[in-house]
Amino acid sequence: MKKNYYTMLSFSILTALYGAPSWASLQQQCLAGVPQFQGEVVQGDPNELPVYIEADRVELNQPVNARYEGDVDIQQGNRHLKTQVAEVIQTGEGQNVQRFAYAKNGFDYKDNLINLLGDSAKVNLNNKDADVEGADYQFVGRQGRGKAQQVELRNDYRLLKNATFTSCLPDDNSWTIEASEMRQHIQEEYAEMWHARFKIHGVPIFYTPYLQLPIGDRRRSGLLIPSVGTSSRDGYWYAQPIYWNIAPNFDMTVTPKYMSKRGWQFNGEARYLTQLGEGLIAGEYLGRDRLDDYQGDNRSRHLFHWRHSSSFLQNWRLNVDYTRVSDKRYFSDFDSAYGRSTDGYADQNFRIAYYQPNYNFSLSAKQFQVFDDVDIGPYRVFPQLDFNYYRDGLANGLMDFRLFSQISRFENDSALMPKAWRYHIEPSLNIPLANRYGSLNIETKLYATHYNQTKGKGQNAEEIERSVTRVLPQVKVDFQTLLASKETLFDGYTQTIEPHIQYLYRPYKDQSNIGSKLNSQYLGFGYDSALLQQDYFSLFRDRRYSGLDRIASANQFTLGGTTRFYDQEGNERFNLSLGQIYYLNDSRIDNNPSNSSDRSTSSWSLESNWRISPKWNWRGSYQYDTSLHQTSLANTVLEYNPSGNNLIQLSYRYASQEYIDQNLTGANAYNQDIKQLGLVAAWEIADRWAVVGHYYQDLALKKPVEQYLGVKYNTCCWSVGVGARRYVTSKDGQKANEVVYDNSFSINFELRGLGTTDHRSGIEKMLKAGKLPYIQSFSLY
Repeated sequence: MKKNYYTMLSFSILTALYGAPSWASLQQQCLAGVPQFQGEVVQGDPNELPVYIEADRVELNQPVNARYEGDVDIQQGNRHLKTQVAEVIQTGEGQNVQRFAYAKNGFDYKDNLINLLGDSAKVNLNNKDADVEGADYQFVGRQGRGKAQQVELRNDYRLLKNATFTSCLPDDNSWTIEASEMRQHIQEEYAEMWHARFKIHGVPIFYTPYLQLPIGDRRRSGLLIPSVGTSSRDGYWYAQPIYWNIAPNFDMTVTPKYMSKRGWQFNGEARYLTQLGEGLIAGEYLGRDRLDDYQGDNRSRHLFHWRHSSSFLQNWRLNVDYTRVSDKRYFSDFDSAYGRSTDGYADQNFRIAYYQPNYNFSLSAKQFQVFDDVDIGPYRVFPQLDFNYYRDGLANGLMDFRLFSQISRFENDSALMPKAWRYHIEPSLNIPLANRYGSLNIETKLYATHYNQTKGKGQNAEEIERSVTRVLPQVKVDFQTLLASKETLFDGYTQTIEPHIQYLYRPYKDQSNIGSKLNSQYLGFGYDSALLQQDYFSLFRDRRYSGLDRIASANQFTLGGTTRFYDQEGNERFNLSLGQIYYLNDSRIDNNPSNSSDRSTSSWSLESNWRISPKWNWRGSYQYDTSLHQTSLANTVLEYNPSGNNLIQLSYRYASQEYIDQNLTGANAYNQDIKQLGLVAAWEIADRWAVVGHYYQDLALKKPVEQYLGVKYNTCCWSVGVGARRYVTSKDGQKANEVVYDNSFSINFELRGLGTTDHRSGIEKMLKAGKLPYIQSFSLY
C-alpha cells in the first residue's frame, strides 16, 4: 500500500515557461543530471571496515598525529574523500582515547547517499560524526541538492545551518527553499525546515516558520498540491488536500474545498490494508448549498462510499461496494471520483462467498439508488443466497453437469408494491462434442422457480397471486466450426471463417402473475428483470431478459459467423462478425402483445475490428432493424496511436429514437435520435508539453455536448497544468428546450523530484477528465 505525494505549502508558483531541445525522455534527462553511485553498496557497519589512505606526502608522529598532503585519497567502504590536506589527531589514553580527522583547503566527499563539496571538515573517528563548513551537497540516485553554511553529519540525520534545498538539477534555480535550520532525516526520508522562505528564480514568494518536505519514497503527512479554478456552477474554488500517514497500512486524505457560490465542502478518503482485507472509505459533505439555482428541499449535500475486498480463511471472499448520495442531482452538481453525471443510479452491494473446486455459495444484498424521477423505485434484495455446483466428465467423460440455485427476498419502499420470496433451481446437462472440424454442444436445462408473494399494504395496492410456480425446460444445440485458408484476396494473410449456428427451444409460460403490473411501467419486468441490449454476442444468449422473473419462450435459430485475417507473424489484423435470430414462433412472456416479439427475425448485428497498421486502429458496430427497415444503432471509432500516449481518436455514435425508447414510456421517453460526433486528441510534445483536447458534438441538437482542453508543462522539478471545460449540464426548473452549460477553468501546480523518479507527463489523468472520458475500445493488439 504505497502512495507518494509532493508536499508544499505554497500554491503561488510563477510559470515562466521555458524549454530546451530534448535529446531523450524527460525522465532520462532528469536522471542524467543526478549523480549515481558506482559499484555495490557495502553491507553491515561501515565503521568496522578498514581505511585506505593515499597521499603524496605523509608525516607520522605516533601516536599523537598523522598529516597527509597532496592529492589525499581516503576510502572506507562506500565512503570516499579527496582533499589536499588531511590530519589525524589523537588525544587521551586507553579507553578514553579520542581520534579526530581534519580535512582542510577544500574537500570532495562521496558515498552511496550524498555527494558533498566543502571548505573544511572535522570527523570524529570514534563514531564517524562529522562537522562541515561551507557545504555544497547533492543526493545520489535521486533529485535534491543545496548549500549550507554549516553541516552536522550524523548516523541518522543531517543538520544544516543557513541552508538551501531544491529538487531542480544543477544550473536550474526555478525554485529553492532557504531555511535558517534544516534537519534531513535519513531513515525516515523527510526534511524539517525552520524559518523557511520559498523562492521562485531567487524572488521570495512566501515565508513559513516550519515546513516539511519528503526526500525519499516514504509517505509523509502534510499538505499536498492544491487546486484552484473557476466554474459557472461553483464560482471560484480552491481545494487544499491534507495527507495523513496514520500507519504503514492506513492513511487518509482530507480535502477542504471552498466554492464561492456554494460554500465549504469537506471531502475525505481513507485507505486501509489489514488482515481482514483492503478497502477505501470516502465521504463528501457540504453543510448548506448556497447556490441560488438549486431548489432542493435539503440544502445539506453529501456522499458516502465504501469499497472493500478481502480473502480470509483460505476459501472465503468478502466484497462490499456501497455508494449513496443525499439527492438525485448530486453527481450532476458536483465532480466526484465515485460517480458521474451520466450515471443513472448508485450501487449498494454486499457479498460474502465460500469457494471449493466443485461448488461455491454466497450470501449477498443488493440495492439501487435511482436518480430518475419515478414514483416507484426499484426493489432491494436481501438476503440472496446462491449455490453453484459443477461436475465435469460424467458418463465416461461425455457430459458436464451444472446446478445453479438461488433464494431471494424482494422488498420495495412503495406500499403499492408486493413483497416476495423467490426460490429458484436450475440444473443443466451439457454434452460437448469436438474434433478438428468443429464443436457441437447439446445442452438441456430446467428453470424451476417458486414465488411466495405478499400484497402491498397501500390502500390501492393491486391483488396478486400469493403462490406462483413456474417450470420451464430448455434445449439448446450449439454448433461452431473453423475453416482456415491461406488463399485469400490479400497476399501473405491467413483467413479463417467461423460459422456459428444455434437452436434454442423453450416453451411458453404466462408470467403476468409474477410481481405487479406497475413494474412494467416504472421498473421494467418482474422484481429484477430488464430487457437486454442486443449486440452480436448477445444473439447467442439463452434469455432476452436479465434476471429470472421473465423468461421468454423461444423457438429460434441464431445464424452467425466471424471471419478473421492473420498476418505472417500470426497477429490478428481484421475480424468481422455478423448474426441474426430467426424466430419460428413469437417470443412471449405473457398475453400482452407489447411484451412479445411478433417479428420473424431480430435485428442484424454486425461488429468489426481492423488493425490497419501498428499506428492505426478502427472499430465499428451496426444494427439494422428488419421490422422498422432502418438503422437502430451504429458506432464507429478510428484511432491513430503512433507511440506511447500520443493519440487522435475520431468517433461517431448513433441510436434511433425507437431503440432508445424501447424500454421507456411517458415522460421518460427520449423523443429523438442520438447522433454524436467526437474527437479526442492527446500529444506529448518534446517531453515537456502535454496537450489533451476533446470535443463532442450532438448533430441532432446541433450543439456541443462537451469541450475540454488541458495543457501541462513539465520540467524535472516542477510542472503546471491548466484545463478549460464546457459541457452540458442541467438545473432545477430547466425548460424543455433549454440547454444549460457549465464553464470551468482549473489550474494545478506540482513540485517534482521530491519523493519519486516518476516524470510522466500527466496525459493519462487529463484523458480521464470530463463527462465523456477517453475509452480505448480496441481488441486487436
